Amino acid sequence: MCRRGQWITASLIIGLSVIIVRLFMIQVVSTRAFSSTELDLIQKANEIHQKEILIDSGRGAIVDRKGQHFVGEVNLHLLVFPQSEQQMKLKEDQFTKLAKFIQYPPMLLQRELTRLTKPTILTTPDRKELVLNSIQKAAIEELRIPGIFVIESDQRMAENKVAQQVIGRIGQSPQITSKRYQEEMQSGKYTLESRIGITGLEAAFEPFLHSEAERVLRYTTDGRGKALIGAQVRLKEKKSTDPPYVVVTTLDKELQAKIDQILAEEQVDEGAVVVQEIQTGKVLAMSSRPSGKNNVQDKNPWDNRAIMEATPGSIFKTVIAIAALEEEIVRPDTVFHCQGHLEKYKLKDEREQGHGKITFAEAYAKSCNIVFGQVAEKLGGEKIEAYARRLGLGQEIIWSGKLFKEGSFRQLPQEQTGVIFASEELKKDAGAVVQAGIGQRDVKITPLQAANLITALFHRGKTLSPRIVTELRDQNGQVLVSFPNKYLPYSQLLKASTIREMQKMMRMVVKDGTATALMKTKWPVAGKTGTAQVGVENNLYHKWMVGFGPFSHPKYSVAVMIRSVKSSDDARAKKIFQKVMDEIFLLESQNNNDRNK
Repeated sequence: MCRRGQWITASLIIGLSVIIVRLFMIQVVSTRAFSSTELDLIQKANEIHQKEILIDSGRGAIVDRKGQHFVGEVNLHLLVFPQSEQQMKLKEDQFTKLAKFIQYPPMLLQRELTRLTKPTILTTPDRKELVLNSIQKAAIEELRIPGIFVIESDQRMAENKVAQQVIGRIGQSPQITSKRYQEEMQSGKYTLESRIGITGLEAAFEPFLHSEAERVLRYTTDGRGKALIGAQVRLKEKKSTDPPYVVVTTLDKELQAKIDQILAEEQVDEGAVVVQEIQTGKVLAMSSRPSGKNNVQDKNPWDNRAIMEATPGSIFKTVIAIAALEEEIVRPDTVFHCQGHLEKYKLKDEREQGHGKITFAEAYAKSCNIVFGQVAEKLGGEKIEAYARRLGLGQEIIWSGKLFKEGSFRQLPQEQTGVIFASEELKKDAGAVVQAGIGQRDVKITPLQAANLITALFHRGKTLSPRIVTELRDQNGQVLVSFPNKYLPYSQLLKASTIREMQKMMRMVVKDGTATALMKTKWPVAGKTGTAQVGVENNLYHKWMVGFGPFSHPKYSVAVMIRSVKSSDDARAKKIFQKVMDEIFLLESQNNNDRNK
C-alpha cells in the first residue's frame, strides 16, 4: 500500500513538472512559435488588440456642382479618442482651452468625447466639417492632451457627413473585392485588403475613385474593444503612382446641408427629401434619415430612403388624374357625388359624411378617395400601369448607360423600382384597381420617382432619367466623361391641355385643398399631399408632400416623405416642404444678389 502511494506521488510530480516545463517553453522560450502551425502568439494577441482608423484614403474627390468638396479635400481635422469623465476632470483646464480653440461648448465637448467607443474625426456642434487652421493646430498640440491629435484627413471617415447616403461609404471587403475586381487584383492594382466603395457614389464610381495610397493610424484597444489612451499610436502609409479621378455631382452642398439640418430639426426618424431642377432634371439635393454610422432601431443609416420604395397614398392620384384627363374620361369640371363610401369595394373616404357634390378638380384638391376609386375603375389596371410607367414609376430611373467596359453602368446603386400591381391577375381585379387608384394595395414608389413625376409635367410629359453626376475629371480638371441628359424609353408626350389642367389642380390643393398651410411659403407653390396606411395592423402612416415652385415660373420639384409615423394628422411633411422651398428661395435670392454686385 505504501509503495503504491509512492508511485502515485511520483507520477503526479512528474506530470506537474512536464506541464511547468511546457508552460515555460510557451510563455518564455518559444512565445513566438509554439504550435503545430507555428502560430505566433504575441502577434495574434497584438492583432486582437490592434485596430486602425483611416486618416487619408488617397481616393479621388467627390464635389458638388460648384466644386465644393463632399470628400477628398485634405484639411486639418481633430482626431479624438474616447475619454472618460475622470480623465477629462483630471485635465479640466486643457479641455476647457481645447473647447475654446475649436469654438465648442465645454459641456457638449465632454458629452461627445465620453460617448465615443472608438476614435473619430470630430465635427462641429451642428454636425458640419470642423476644419482647423495652422494657428489652432499649434495651440492644440501645445496642450499635450493624450488621445487628441490634429491630423491631415480627407474627411471620408468623419461622422455625419453632408449627403452621407448619396456619397456612400468605403471599407474592406475581401469577398466583394475578389468577386468584382478579379482583373485588378491580377494586375496588382487591388489586394484583398484594399478599401473599396461599398455604397453610394463611392461604390458606383469605385474604379475611378480608387487609390492604394492611404494613411492609416493604428491604435490599441482593451479587452472590451475600447480604444486605449496613452498606448502606442503608429501611422502606416502607402504610396501609389496611379492618380484617381474627380466625380462632379449635380448636388448643391449648401442646399443639401440645409435640408439635412431641417430633417434633424423636425426630428424625422426615417424619411427622405429630394429636390430636382426642373429644366435639367438634375438632382440638387437628396437627403435621407436616419444618418450617422450606427443602426438606429434596426434601421441602416447607409440605406438611401430617397431611392427606396414606399406606399404613396394620395400622391398617386396625380397619375390617375393625368391618365383620366389624357384619356378624356373626365374634365376638371366633371361632377361626382361622394357619399363617403363605395360599398361595393369597402372603400371609405377620410371624410365619413362624404364631400357631396364635387368636381373632379375639387376631388383632387380635397383628396377624395371615392371619386378617385371610381375613376380608377373606369381606367382599368392596364391603363393605370401604362401611364405609371410612362411617368417613370415601376422601374429604375437614375441615369444608366454604357461607360467604358460597363454596358449597363448606373450612377447610383441600390435603387428600388417600385411596383404598381404585384401580378398580372391583379390588374384585372376591380377591387385591387380601385385601391391602386388611391395609392394603396400594391402600389409603391420612391421619393426620387415622385419628384421626377412632377418634373415630367414641364417636359410635356416626357420623363427624364435623373442625373446625380455630370462629369468625371482628371486631376488637372480635364473632362474625361460627360453624362448627357436623356429621357426614359417609355416616356411619351402628353396633351398640352392635360399638363395645363394638372398645374391648376395642383395649385388648388394649396389654395383650397389639403395643403393650405403652404400659402405662407415665400413664393407661390403647388403640389399634392399623401397619407398611406401601412403596418401589419394599418396603424402607421407614410406622410408625403410633392410639388413644384414657383407656380408661375416652375424651377424646382420637391418630394418629401416621412415613414411610419403614428398619427395620420402628422403635418411635418408639409412643414418640411415649406422650409425646403423657402431655403431654395433664399439661396436663389442670395445668388442673384451676388451676381448683381
